[in-house]
Amino acid sequence: MRLGLGSLESKVLSDFSAEGKSIFTIAELSKKVNSKIKARKMASTLARKKWLERLNRGTYLILELGAGSEPKWAEDSFYIASKLANPYYVGYYSMLNHYSWTEQVPRTVTIATTKVLRSKKILGTKYDFITISKKKFFGYIETNTHGHNVMVSDPEKTLVDALDHPEYCGGINEVAKAIHNAKIDWNKTIAYAIRMKNGAIFKRMGYLLEKTSTTIPKETIEIIKSHVTKGYSPLYPGIKSKKVAYNSNWNIAINADIPKEVMLE
Repeated sequence: MRLGLGSLESKVLSDFSAEGKSIFTIAELSKKVNSKIKARKMASTLARKKWLERLNRGTYLILELGAGSEPKWAEDSFYIASKLANPYYVGYYSMLNHYSWTEQVPRTVTIATTKVLRSKKILGTKYDFITISKKKFFGYIETNTHGHNVMVSDPEKTLVDALDHPEYCGGINEVAKAIHNAKIDWNKTIAYAIRMKNGAIFKRMGYLLEKTSTTIPKETIEIIKSHVTKGYSPLYPGIKSKKVAYNSNWNIAINADIPKEVMLE
């Protein structure tokens, strides 16, 4: 049950609400109560009373004030994600859905960061942190979602990240749908793929473009082909299969079954 508010607690939450702040830090609360010690104690008490949800050390989400005795989260999950890691960008499966490249709605928000962080579950939503190297941490933009500015991977980086790590995007089937549905700048996508320094990206890219009958300029296919490295790379990394077929055109080891409705022959 949600417990009642004291007069100062009520004023502080009302002030934050009037300022449009649904997430605040201890530093911001300290300015309102003129004491860091008092701010920490108040935040802890409000969390115990179920008026706040602790997101990170010193960062709190105000639970919906009109939710009654059983508070429900009504805040945008991408905005919460923006407070969980630094640096960060929302990417992978979350952005495949955001750009409408797949009809699947992920139950998890996927966040790219250079830090090693544990997954979190906040009010029913899971937040997964994908640790990537600094050289791969690029291709993100600021976008406004539900009135909040959030960093997300741009369309081209979203696709390149998906080809780099299909396992973080719902699997190779979802990546195949994405590559067929994506409306992107292919020159920019190729430039991003080169920066990633992972030859498997071009192999998966070319193979999936061919198999999904995606229409792109012939010269673009030739550029992709020119970046295919020697040796076979798995279509779906991390998956063990007894039956593996080898495509010498793109140097791909086909180790996963893909439905016909996805792979258009």
